[in-house]
Amino acid sequence: MALAHGLVARLHAPFDTAYAALQEVDIASNIYHEALPTEPRAAVAVGEKYFIRAGNSLSATTILVDEGAATLVKIVATGAREGFLDFFDLGSSRDYTHLVLSRLAERAGADYEVIVEASRLDSSKARALWGAGSRG
Repeated sequence: MALAHGLVARLHAPFDTAYAALQEVDIASNIYHEALPTEPRAAVAVGEKYFIRAGNSLSATTILVDEGAATLVKIVATGAREGFLDFFDLGSSRDYTHLVLSRLAERAGADYEVIVEASRLDSSKARALWGAGSRG
């Protein structure tokens, strides 16, 4: 069982605004960020944050997809497991995805709507996030 949480949301801000905001959110992009040469435009970022209650650092991967006046946002947060007690993160991965999303929205000066979430995310549940919120 994976200790991961994923969500898909729509940020009511254009892609350029969303990507600039993402670069300013340290917990979302303190490891890596890149705007990809794709159509529609897309970007990916990886961040890391230590969660005391999980006793571990978690990482979050954020994907932005240009939708014109809005930006589709996908975030997956997960942590490493080493021992028996690592099968519980006490909601840290869920909280991390929401923290990234709320800080992104705050920096972009925009509101958002969560489209779908998946707790205890693994490859069998990932389908819930595929294509969610896509326009077209």
